[in-house]
Amino acid sequence: SQLDLAVLLAGERRDVFLVGDDDQTIYAWRLADVRRVLGLAARIPGLRRVDLQTNHRCAPEIVRRAARLVAHNRERFDKEIRSSSRAEGELTLAPDSGDDVARARWLLSRWVIGQPQARRAVLARTNLELAPFAAVALELGVPYRVEDDGLRLGDDLLASVDAVIARVGPRAPALAALAAARVGATAPESSLLAWAAPFGELASFRAALVRCTLDRGRLARDDAPLTLATVHGTKGLEWDHVACVGFDEGAFPSGRAIREAHDPARVLEEERRLAYVAWTRARRSLTIVFDPAAPSMFLREAFDVSELP
Repeated sequence: SQLDLAVLLAGERRDVFLVGDDDQTIYAWRLADVRRVLGLAARIPGLRRVDLQTNHRCAPEIVRRAARLVAHNRERFDKEIRSSSRAEGELTLAPDSGDDVARARWLLSRWVIGQPQARRAVLARTNLELAPFAAVALELGVPYRVEDDGLRLGDDLLASVDAVIARVGPRAPALAALAAARVGATAPESSLLAWAAPFGELASFRAALVRCTLDRGRLARDDAPLTLATVHGTKGLEWDHVACVGFDEGAFPSGRAIREAHDPARVLEEERRLAYVAWTRARRSLTIVFDPAAPSMFLREAFDVSELP
């Protein structure tokens, strides 16, 4: 391992300086394992641990809630995490029971449009959850950038719509026709299917898809103040204002990841660390968007029940 190589290169004195954060070990799918961090003292006799306990990035309330959340993990060093006395900002809980597209319209229209051009980020657990935000950003004319090349608007969706139009004609009701043709049966398409409802006819929905394809080259750019990113792609990054979306039961923590895990308890702890990373990307404000009818267990851990709308 890299640690074994570092110890070997250090020679007999084993003069090694290591930096890491047990609460931000989030890449198990790359074989990262928090137990390697926790077990360093056993592998390197005489190792001295220095806890860096002050978070200089986030507002006090963000630090307090993130620390309360991650403290539920068993595989971590026992330490107190506190905020800098100079940090300022706020945390907002934003209950929203709408579908993915409605949620994206609500957030971008109120949280981005007309606001100062500070650096902002919408963070989600998966690219699937970000796709409606990219579509709505194009619809509203909001420039954005992506941190992950895996984010797509569903390039095959236009071809699917054309196939439906060829069978039922351009004047057919968009949502009903697409559902009957099973467009949206795949996960990427289903995340965008609700986008068709306001357009009425297939022809108008197709026109919107074409406009988005054209606008993507103009609005999806690296210098945009709004970033759309998965949490896995944001470790080490920060923004003035962060909105974390999808903190719903079964979505974050991922119900699928836990169900398919050989060790569900350890996967749940990694999901909790992932949420901790997401919340602590915010310098000035953090907005957590969730379904009030089914809030994530992580919200119930970080907040009292009486605090959740």
